[in-house]
Amino acid sequence: MKDTNTIVNRSRRDFLGLVGKAGIGAALLRAAPLVGGVMATRSARAQSRGPARVVFVYTPDGAPNGLWLPSGSTLNVATQAYAGLEAICNFREVEVVGSGHGLARKCLGELRWSQDWTSDTIDQQVASVLGATTPYESYTVGVQTNPQEVIGRKSGDAVPVQNSPAAAYEQLFGGAPPTSDTAGFLARKQSVMDVNRAALAELKGRLGAFERETLEKHETALRQVEQRLVDSVNFEPAEGCDAPPWNAGGHATDGGEATPFLHTAELQSDVIVAALSCGLTNVMTLQLGWHQATWYGHDTNYGGDHHGSCHAASAADNAEMTNYLSRCVAYLVRRLMEADDPAAPGTKMIDNTVVVQVTDMGDGRDHSGGNGPNMIATRHPGFKQGTVSSGGNNLEVLEAVVEGLGLGMYKGTDADAHKIWPCAGGSVATELLA
Repeated sequence: MKDTNTIVNRSRRDFLGLVGKAGIGAALLRAAPLVGGVMATRSARAQSRGPARVVFVYTPDGAPNGLWLPSGSTLNVATQAYAGLEAICNFREVEVVGSGHGLARKCLGELRWSQDWTSDTIDQQVASVLGATTPYESYTVGVQTNPQEVIGRKSGDAVPVQNSPAAAYEQLFGGAPPTSDTAGFLARKQSVMDVNRAALAELKGRLGAFERETLEKHETALRQVEQRLVDSVNFEPAEGCDAPPWNAGGHATDGGEATPFLHTAELQSDVIVAALSCGLTNVMTLQLGWHQATWYGHDTNYGGDHHGSCHAASAADNAEMTNYLSRCVAYLVRRLMEADDPAAPGTKMIDNTVVVQVTDMGDGRDHSGGNGPNMIATRHPGFKQGTVSSGGNNLEVLEAVVEGLGLGMYKGTDADAHKIWPCAGGSVATELLA
């Protein structure tokens, strides 16, 4: 077996060589990340292999026991949001290792030798391989997260989570906004796409027809995302809409943000799909809240926050709030199903992207670890589709993700030779693999 560092370094050299042959300098790559994304897409095609991408999605506090896992093709109360997606979703209930409050980082893998202060979570480990030739090795966005309780670790340090879709979009696709621009990119005289277009204009004579066509598709998609973000920032609700009438019970609402949780999650999903399709990164993480789950459902019958549904409500109420989270994940999956994959013509993004749903508890009502909801949604050839199973633990699911993505050669306990730590000791949830 070849040394994995050699493999990764060779991939990076191949990519830089391709960029150099196209006459693209390092300064131009730094000025317009989209250029690097386009060239990374070309690099993947040049190697005659399809792209491989992954999005890890964290949902807090598990799910009420007995109300999440579907029964065959029949969805359960907490998974109703996946209606129409059953054919590509693999639902699995598992034992969550290290279940409980304040342990969310463990849902992304048992850290190497359990050394929190030196290790990477699984998203960062996978990114060290899949992100070798992309402008961003990985990127994490969130919805109403707490900076003191983020799920990712890089060399033992917490990976920052960007809670603002506008700021995430600006950071991924352009430079830093003016300090006086409270809405991010909105006050720029030129949009971030104009900046990228100006840089790419220099490449018109160097890019082939396919790259030009791909860029035009990117521009159209990014314009749509940008306009939606602009609309969300500029939106002025009609009279009475600043306090939607969903809270008929008069429950306290000061624990969450003014923007509906689901709406922010949808915007973050739009940014994720745009970043992946443009080749800016192959690894994204979406953190939906944090373990205290202080968010509210903007259109739910239950009027308290999610944490309250775990401890001061019925299992049915908790299931409704859990299904609200399922709506967030399902939106991302549907967007990936709709979007064409520029790196693999004739396919959709979901064909080459794996969505992995993880959690930090089994049943948040008692903080137990049993029957924790995990889910993999994809049409990637390494995975089965449309399965319902249970057994094993969440770390074995993560091992299956690594194997299904074709990264098994990178697993090992020698930190100098291997990029990915076998967090379940090499035990794999093979029921999820094709």
